[in-house]
Amino acid sequence: MQESLKSVSDVMRSGVVSVSESTSLDALARVTREHHVHGVLVIADDGEPLGWVTARGLLGHPAAQWRRLDARQALSEPCVRVVPSTSVSEAIHVLLGAEATHLAVIRPGSRTPDGVVSDIDLVAHLTR
Repeated sequence: MQESLKSVSDVMRSGVVSVSESTSLDALARVTREHHVHGVLVIADDGEPLGWVTARGLLGHPAAQWRRLDARQALSEPCVRVVPSTSVSEAIHVLLGAEATHLAVIRPGSRTPDGVVSDIDLVAHLTR
């Protein structure tokens, strides 16, 4: 199946693992492990998605500092957004252009993501 025939709503993972901006990196690392995800969305106190802390980004901070640092201080990449109707091929273009690994799928007029599409999800879709 050609990737341009599918939209991100067809390949996204429903729901998003997220934490508040004041969550310690220590707690964020536990969330990453418990949910088996390689990226966690950080949400500002006002409900606005700020960006992602990735597993790779966590590794950039010494574990001894994880209790002192919060999620906002450790953002690895911005919250790049797409709407559910975005084609898979456009999502790939957006992801690569932003040098990101995750896209938040958010309906127009909403701040709450319906789901997430990661680089791994797109690769999996292309290899079906």
